[in-house]
Amino acid sequence: MPKNYKNWLEAHIGYCDLKIEPEKLFGSLLFLGALISISISLLLFLLKFLSFFYFIFSFLLLFLICEIIFHGLFVFTADSRANYVEEILPDALQIISSNMRAGLTHDKAILTSARPEFGPLEKELRNAAKETLSGKPLEEALRNMTKKIKSKLLERTVYLLIEGMEKGGSITALLESIATDIRQVRILKREIKSYVMMYGIFIFFAACIGAPLLYSVSIFLVETMSRFGGGIELEELPQAQVKLPLGTIKISEISPEFLSLYSYLAIGITTFFGSLLIGLVQEGTEKAGLKFLPIFLPIGFGVFLISQIAIRAIFAGFM
Repeated sequence: MPKNYKNWLEAHIGYCDLKIEPEKLFGSLLFLGALISISISLLLFLLKFLSFFYFIFSFLLLFLICEIIFHGLFVFTADSRANYVEEILPDALQIISSNMRAGLTHDKAILTSARPEFGPLEKELRNAAKETLSGKPLEEALRNMTKKIKSKLLERTVYLLIEGMEKGGSITALLESIATDIRQVRILKREIKSYVMMYGIFIFFAACIGAPLLYSVSIFLVETMSRFGGGIELEELPQAQVKLPLGTIKISEISPEFLSLYSYLAIGITTFFGSLLIGLVQEGTEKAGLKFLPIFLPIGFGVFLISQIAIRAIFAGFM
């Protein structure tokens, strides 16, 4: 494995709280991806849906898609754990501060603050308290928490706590101040998300509704012009060609099958980047929009197919 990829895999193994070595996980992902892709490709090949060339192409494409999905699951799992921790982090800091005000030491305050409802943070708080009780410095134990949870907010909180302890400040007041600031920031994020909801709705309609409808109309127009153009004697009308800046193209040269394939590809690309754009607008990061892709793709393709059927049914009496 490349060194950078191995480091990335090791980090996400920790973020997902898995107990496996990177080499074993890498081999398992390769084997599982190859097994799924070869099974699907071989089934299509035996059913004579694919030639040998397309069998190889299908295997490579499916293998690449499987690996992307597997690695995406690691990223989504790490992000979901981090989001949950960020939601309950202010409550955890408030409880730790209350325990310290009650007279408990730092390590015991952290240990007694670990509640089952804190989810992934409970385990990390317990580990940090146990490491401190075993003689490890509290600063190092707090830093180790950030290696198991992929959260910038947790990293900044730990950094502020360590800075406060090194400067001799009041830890209880600092914990309460950080908890209040986190709550205010999350409230602001919710307000911003509600404000930009209209942009997300517009992107959704443009990518999943508007574009498929336009492609359906375009295909119907080409089919109609090709049908009418087939009955025209071109020997009598040599000028029955479309003049374009790049040359002369007959309408019949643009087949509906080509436009259908182009439409499917265009809809897939449009919905992909549309989901990324919605994630960027609402959450501030592109990968947050990937969760919309499994919804946008079926809607876009469904609108495309249904609109084709509807257009042919509406204009069937005029043809």
